[in-house]
Amino acid sequence: MIKAGSSFFYNGKRGTIGAVISLKGVLYMVTVSHIFRGEGDRLTVNGMEIIVTRILKDYDLALIGLPPGTAVEITEFGSPAELELAELINDTRTIHYCRVVNSGASLLFLGFQCHDMPEPEDSGSPIVQGGKVIGIMYSVTLDTCMGMAVSSKILRSLEV
Repeated sequence: MIKAGSSFFYNGKRGTIGAVISLKGVLYMVTVSHIFRGEGDRLTVNGMEIIVTRILKDYDLALIGLPPGTAVEITEFGSPAELELAELINDTRTIHYCRVVNSGASLLFLGFQCHDMPEPEDSGSPIVQGGKVIGIMYSVTLDTCMGMAVSSKILRSLEV
């Protein structure tokens, strides 16, 4: 089953699905776009080869269409609570200490413990509070132990 936090493979490297959404009845995986060259790139998830359908450059997001009938778990989005703990979750690791420092219209600013920071393959991972996805991780600054995520506000605006 394909769901938020599941892995895919692109150019021999693992990537992480940040969310699964339905737009006008079509299922899409959502992840960060900075790992791809562009629309039409091929990747593998659950043994299926699929392609990057659309790049949303303004938000560093990629939409990847899934074939009809694919087993998925549609992502439930929440609203970020500032100064509260969250988790970065994917199918290879969980970072339990992730604090939402600030949340804007399109970005979340996150604080991590310096000894437990996201790694490059964690880019695209869902950020979760209360069991709901509040953002998709896309960048970290190692010297400040801070990170940024695309807010669920943007992800909810994509849904139809």
